[in-house]
Amino acid sequence: MTTSVITAPPADPASGPEPRTTARWFRPGFLGVLVLAGLVDLWDVGANGDANAFYAAAVQASTRNPMAWLFAAVDAPGFITVDKPPADNWWMGLGANLFGFSSWSMLIPQAVLGIATVALLVLTVRRWSGPGAALVAGVVLALTPVAVIMFRFDDPDPMLTFLLVAAAYALVRAVDAAARRAGTWWLVACGALVGLGFLAKMGVAMLAVPAFALVYLVAAGVPWRRRIGQLVAGLVGIVVGAGWFLALVEEWPASSRPWIGGSTDNSLLQLSVGYNGLSRIVGRSGGGPGGPGGGPGRGGAPGGFAGFGGQAGFGRMFSAEFGGQIAWLLPAALLALVALLWVSRQAPAGDRLRAAALLWGGWLVVSGAVFSFMEGIVHSYYTIVMAPPIAALVAIGAREAWVRRGDAAARITAAVGVLGTAVWSAVLLRRSPTFLPWLPGTVLAAGVLAALLIVVPTVLARRAGVVGALVLGLVATLGGASAYAVDTVVTPHAGTEASAGPTVRDQGGARFAGRASQNRGGRPGAGGPGGFGGGFDGRGTDPQVVALLRGAGTQWAAATPTTMAAAGLELASDTAVMGLGGFSGSDPTPTLPQFQADVSGHLVRYYVTPTTTGAAGGRGFGGFGGRGAALAPIQSWVQAHYTPTRVGAETVYDLTAAPRP
Repeated sequence: MTTSVITAPPADPASGPEPRTTARWFRPGFLGVLVLAGLVDLWDVGANGDANAFYAAAVQASTRNPMAWLFAAVDAPGFITVDKPPADNWWMGLGANLFGFSSWSMLIPQAVLGIATVALLVLTVRRWSGPGAALVAGVVLALTPVAVIMFRFDDPDPMLTFLLVAAAYALVRAVDAAARRAGTWWLVACGALVGLGFLAKMGVAMLAVPAFALVYLVAAGVPWRRRIGQLVAGLVGIVVGAGWFLALVEEWPASSRPWIGGSTDNSLLQLSVGYNGLSRIVGRSGGGPGGPGGGPGRGGAPGGFAGFGGQAGFGRMFSAEFGGQIAWLLPAALLALVALLWVSRQAPAGDRLRAAALLWGGWLVVSGAVFSFMEGIVHSYYTIVMAPPIAALVAIGAREAWVRRGDAAARITAAVGVLGTAVWSAVLLRRSPTFLPWLPGTVLAAGVLAALLIVVPTVLARRAGVVGALVLGLVATLGGASAYAVDTVVTPHAGTEASAGPTVRDQGGARFAGRASQNRGGRPGAGGPGGFGGGFDGRGTDPQVVALLRGAGTQWAAATPTTMAAAGLELASDTAVMGLGGFSGSDPTPTLPQFQADVSGHLVRYYVTPTTTGAAGGRGFGGFGGRGAALAPIQSWVQAHYTPTRVGAETVYDLTAAPRP
């Protein structure tokens, strides 16, 4: 095999290695890719309702109080925040403030992030690998199932993914302009974007940083001393991008801002290190301070929590829970990474093919390894940050195989990639036997035929042979993922565990993903599994409870264990509800004296104890983790001094009534 076609940058490094005279088909092709991304991300996105009610409630609160918008408080008065930083809430809150809170005003901004992420990936890949690879990368990303579901959802992951791809674009520009002052500023911009990614989902934003640093050290055409100095400038960008808000939280008087949800000491820094940091990696019971972090945990178990993530290890990304979300092209991407590093092994120091392999490959390997071996809670939708590097590697690998099609080794490698992807796609599709039962055989047959056409050298010398290999190859490599993507678009989704595609089963018969968390009979979440009043969406809450809260007339219509339960009540009743103890009921807030003061000040009207299975009260006091040390005294005090009343399916205490002695 020959070495890299793209080596050192051109005379004008600011323009990148690709000439400005781009092929005439690139612009219409680029437009087509954006239209595809727009279709899958925007089509009937409002059907997802409130999606994840936990974050939807914060968006709703943002329309009523600038403080709630700034800190991402779950409730408008600002009692407690979500258990993540607020960058995603800032973005969705803008749409809700401009157009009023609704499913569309909340989710369209997320879809816009999806389209923008695809566009940035195309522009990034194009600079070092040409227009063809760039367009293929955009198509692959747009059709990756986990990307489809998340860019139609209100979790922080879309914002994080967008910012990381933007940072990768800035890095590529920095490498191309390293010899000029602009290179330093592009690297600072790269760091600042990573820092903003930290404000979307904390430490996950750092998974791409080792690859970014390695690429600049290897490929920047400046002396080593200057490279290191520029990387330090990039590090300053990270600190500034994230640190300004960390400092703001620390300096803001704690008494006049919401409690930082998920923290043990009302600190965003502690949240990043503990609840959303080491707890996720080493797997403390509950994933956080005495309870689960970032999701409804179900107790601690080595190698992953029951129902979330499964067994830690190399096989996690290929499991029933994760495989259909991200792994369709993962083997092909890893094969492409090895091949790209091999063919560029003797290339000059500034070789852009090797730089691209290190950029996307390093990002993929680090993030994949972390997600695979995390001992704490890990959700399948976290893997959206692996989608851009997978798309880029597959696209660049395909381009290099085409450029080297006269080389037998390149043809064999490409054929192995296509056939292997087809076989793996058939395995993934057969995990859901009732979903398009004809598709696994079709994909497999297309893969066999495409591999045969690719291997034979005379076939690719003819136009008909190229067209045949291309069509069959697309069916073999993208057929299964595209079917999952379409199924995701046309099926409403809601809940805390967003998954693309149909329900699948593992070898033990356990159900994962897709329709297990959907409700086709009405608004997503209404009457579905889990949540308060029958749905995390909150719209299935008993109408008698809704009417009661709407007539409360107090700052908080009610208090209830956990912000997850409070979010559902808020969305259903359009009132503010105090979520005691944070997401899982384990946060040490409020104390009993604080709650008693709020009751005495007539700030809270009702205390609602959820009785439906799946909500906080359905598993014992203290929420999902069952460790509500701060909540148990409140529960006992309420039960001892106020009379319970059955309202619909829930138990309600009127805190404005005269307390019993």
